[in-house]
Amino acid sequence: MANDTNTTTGRTHDDEAGGVKHTLNKAVDAAGGMVGQASASTTSKAPDFAEAAAISDMYEIESSRIALDRTQNPTVREAAQKMIDDHTDSSAKLETAVRQSPKAESSDVPNALDKRREKMIDHLREAPSEEFDRTYLGQQVMAHEEAAKLMHNYRDEGDCQVLRGFATEVSPVIEGHLDHMKRLETNMPR
Repeated sequence: MANDTNTTTGRTHDDEAGGVKHTLNKAVDAAGGMVGQASASTTSKAPDFAEAAAISDMYEIESSRIALDRTQNPTVREAAQKMIDDHTDSSAKLETAVRQSPKAESSDVPNALDKRREKMIDHLREAPSEEFDRTYLGQQVMAHEEAAKLMHNYRDEGDCQVLRGFATEVSPVIEGHLDHMKRLETNMPR
């Protein structure tokens, strides 16, 4: 009986439950994004910065791979490919900077997402098809706001000159991504 159709809305109870779950997932992601931004704006130690920057890149790459698989929108597909390319490049630059850093070690660069980003990836995978592009773009805006804060704060307050140089170099790329994702999100049909 869970699939009974509501004659008023034409939606099944499963559709409605999925919509509620999707709305809750978006709220969890938004709350996590606020926590992430607060943390990013206070990160000034090299090991913490290396970890946060690496996880940020990993999330961008993984979420964008999902977008390449799921989106039907060529503009979103193009943006996702750019995220993969640019964040793969950023990851390589981070690894080089960490190797040159007297205050960070390669062990500071994780090889897996943290629980918060894992949940975001799960939420992206679970997004209904008709909500996927908006979900992806919304997550991208949040993630790039956090990454921009991380880079700006570390560039200005960080304890390692080599990693400050990395943050200075990648900040304009992240700011460009943020502006682009905001434009795409704003122009996405409802």
